[in-house]
Amino acid sequence: MEDNKMILTKEKYCDSCEKCVDASVIERPAVYTFKNETFNIKERVLVCSCGEELYDEILDSETMRNLVSLYEESKGISLSEIKEVRKQFSLSMELFARLLGWSKSTVVRYESGKYLPTTAHLFILKTLKDNPEKIHEFYKENKFRFTDQEQEKISKHIAQFEQNIVENGLEEILNANYKIYNRTIESGFKVFDIDKIINMIIFFAEEGVQKTKLMKLLFYSDFLSFKRNLISMSGVPYERLQFGPVPKDHDLLLSAIEKNNYIDIKYEYENEYTYIKIFSKNAIDEELFTEDEKEILLYVKEKFKNHGSVQISDHAHEELGWKETPQRNIISYDYAKDLLLD
Repeated sequence: MEDNKMILTKEKYCDSCEKCVDASVIERPAVYTFKNETFNIKERVLVCSCGEELYDEILDSETMRNLVSLYEESKGISLSEIKEVRKQFSLSMELFARLLGWSKSTVVRYESGKYLPTTAHLFILKTLKDNPEKIHEFYKENKFRFTDQEQEKISKHIAQFEQNIVENGLEEILNANYKIYNRTIESGFKVFDIDKIINMIIFFAEEGVQKTKLMKLLFYSDFLSFKRNLISMSGVPYERLQFGPVPKDHDLLLSAIEKNNYIDIKYEYENEYTYIKIFSKNAIDEELFTEDEKEILLYVKEKFKNHGSVQISDHAHEELGWKETPQRNIISYDYAKDLLLD
């Protein structure tokens, strides 16, 4: 069968050719040692037609992210989950650090994502992730570190956490749903990032947005990210439906996010029609996004600010990816190069 896969290219200067060339992005197997563990991965590199391998910061960073992700998987906890371990107890970095017998600077470094926790610290964080009730044991061991007022505050937060455990399966459900697509062209060569997609939705729904329009705004943000940087923003696969591209299993995605109190889904009625509108309940966490990603989100929002659901759907129907993909099939990020946005 003929291989119709599109070849991704990127303009780059080649020292050997002494000129700018349209270099090809190729995928190859590679073996790396990371944190004293060996991982077999598929990496993407930029290669000139002369055979010279060209350095590309984005692809090099992608390889490092993949290694970190595989390392996280081997330990059972991701860097994005580290902050959530603390936040589930509503504790400040200072109180959480002392409760574990660590320094505040240690927690700051881990939550910033700039430093990987030590094996021992990862074990503790994973323990609290999987068995949050273990917080009592750490608190009992380090209770002497706190004043009476601090002890009262910590006890209150822990009690509140235990009384309000609801719908804690968000990340597990969605990760399982999208795992099969991780690091493939169908996810834009990115591991599904639940924090990114939640905050992308929060960004577009700050003033309320119709569900149909929101789905297209997410599609354009991810595909424009891939067009510019050869990697998607959220790692979400998009499928072809009648009214345009939407995140795969989008109703499950929105329902899970709503149940975890990030958004409100409201039904509005007008002239016998029902409209579904999404409203943010939280502020966007801008630290999750690079400057380029923030620029893409702002650009997409501005580009379609005067488009209603019908107009943006019509626009999406002109996309080659939607036209050439069978109904309910995943739209390959290969089509990002033909996106009607720059």
